[in-house]
Amino acid sequence: MFESRHSDHRFFPETTRPVSRPGILARRARILAAVVVAILDRDNWDANTDIIVVVDVSRRSLTWVPRDLWSPLISDRVNAAFAIGGGRLLLDALAELGFTAESAICLRRGATEAALADASVKVPIREPFDFWYPLTPTSRLEDGRRQVSFRPPTETLSGERLHQWIGARTTVDGKGTDFHRMRRQIAFLRALIAQGFDFRAALTDPELVRITGENPRPVLARVTAGWRMRVHDWVDDAIVDGKMVLVPRKPKPWWRRQLRRLRDRFKGKRS
Repeated sequence: MFESRHSDHRFFPETTRPVSRPGILARRARILAAVVVAILDRDNWDANTDIIVVVDVSRRSLTWVPRDLWSPLISDRVNAAFAIGGGRLLLDALAELGFTAESAICLRRGATEAALADASVKVPIREPFDFWYPLTPTSRLEDGRRQVSFRPPTETLSGERLHQWIGARTTVDGKGTDFHRMRRQIAFLRALIAQGFDFRAALTDPELVRITGENPRPVLARVTAGWRMRVHDWVDDAIVDGKMVLVPRKPKPWWRRQLRRLRDRFKGKRS
């Protein structure tokens, strides 16, 4: 995973002087232990949330939630929750799946596109990537496609290449999944934070941003490139109501988890 030497850079830089009184910080942490950041896949409020990230302050972690995860609460994929009932329903649907948060900030596609219009960021590439990509970022793959490729060890992304890196899902060999896409988004976000990108640019137009609950910016301002960032991939493929979706995988018995830890520890000693 890409690690930055500049981990002091922040997701949302504070506009005021840091608060030095522990009591205030503690009360703020109790109010907002976790927030959800969601980005819609189209530039309207009826669109699905293409990216869903849960920011957990206590664990200093960001978790990417698969958009195809099935939500029993809405009887649909979780990425449809916002379009059906706004930020509150998205929070409720995620809570039912084990992702509890007190606040949500949802951005239309236009907000992120405007913020990244002049961005340029170098990302690490560990292996060659070849994808099929729509003729335009918002068109369907079925309506026409072209091949886009990324090659190690790094590439500086800007303009359309930036959107291809974030959004490409279908690999030329047919082995790509949404998990690959989310891991590329993690590398991209780490690089943005490390180079000091000002994410407040995504909030300049209030018509493109909706917040449910308390203001999440104080929490987001604490995120650095050194926080743990992961994809929630403990899921299985399933077909529910005729839709190909993901469902939570049942946890392994405690003794199997313990056996795996002992096996990994033994391997570590031998190496």
